Amino acid sequence: MKRRVLLLSGVAWATGIAATAAEPGNSPIGLILIGASWCPFCKAAAQTLFAAAPPAQLPILVASHDAKPIPPFEEFVDARGHPIAAKYLKLPTLVFVHIPTQKVIAEIEGFKNPRSYLVQVKSVLQQAQEAGYA
Repeated sequence: MKRRVLLLSGVAWATGIAATAAEPGNSPIGLILIGASWCPFCKAAAQTLFAAAPPAQLPILVASHDAKPIPPFEEFVDARGHPIAAKYLKLPTLVFVHIPTQKVIAEIEGFKNPRSYLVQVKSVLQQAQEAGYA
C-alpha cells in the first residue's frame, strides 16, 4: 500500500500537477471526465486521473453517457442530464470548470497515453493559474 501511494505521488510530482493545485481541498478548479464505461480510452483516462488527482488535490466528477461507472471511479452522474456534460459527445473529454462561477475554462478531447495526457492537464492548469482562475 505504501508503495502505491509513493508511486501515485510520484506521478503528480513528475508532471508538476501538484504544484499547480490550490490549497488542499479548496481548489477553485474542478474536472469533469465525460466518457462511457464501454470506452477503452475513457477507462485509460479515468485510471490516469484517478492516480494523479488525489496527490494534486483536484476534485473530479465523472459523467457517464451510458449511466454506468467508469472504472476505477465508482461514483458518477449521468452525463445526459448534467448541465455541463450533456453537450459533450466526443469521448473521452476532460472539462476544466472554474467552480465559483461554473464557467468552463478549457477542454481536452481524447486520450493518447498517460504521460501526454498529464502534460496536457498540467498545461491547462498552469494557463488557468496565469489567467487568474487558480
